[in-house]
Amino acid sequence: MLRRLGETAVIIVENVSPTAREFRHITGGWGAMHWLCLPYTYAFLLGLLVYGLITTSLAEDVLPPFLFAGCIVASWTLWMVSGWAVQKAAARAAAKSPTGGLPWKWSIDSKGIVFANGLQTNQLDWRAVKSVRDESDRFLFLVTPAYNPVLPQRLLDQSELAALRDLIAEVTASGRLGRGVD
Repeated sequence: MLRRLGETAVIIVENVSPTAREFRHITGGWGAMHWLCLPYTYAFLLGLLVYGLITTSLAEDVLPPFLFAGCIVASWTLWMVSGWAVQKAAARAAAKSPTGGLPWKWSIDSKGIVFANGLQTNQLDWRAVKSVRDESDRFLFLVTPAYNPVLPQRLLDQSELAALRDLIAEVTASGRLGRGVD
């Protein structure tokens, strides 16, 4: 809903609850942060692979066939299953929290963004937002590497989309967007 309060336009978006696809991982916007996580995440598998290749070449016929390949497959499977279990446990814990399943109401204006869900209210000044990524199905507000609010575009009609894009261009041109990040 697009409202005018005096000369200020306020974009109000009700029932904001992004889907899993809209909440997908961020692939850009924080520079090298994305790539720096790769060695940390996959170092154990690389170490196992190197160790296995060296051991297999030194042991030659002493090791049973497929022992090394089996260890690699078992390690990868355990890693995938444990990652899935952590995601499920986190989703269950979030669902049990008092605000876990509540939809949010976003109010966006020239001052910033206010998020409210009946039990809590958060406010972001535009200076706290590093940048806004306008993607095909969502707006991604980059605040910190661990906190990036997502506004699904499916909740906005064409006039609201245009007003939000104009507002983002205005706060960017005025130097307010990302000003507190420098």
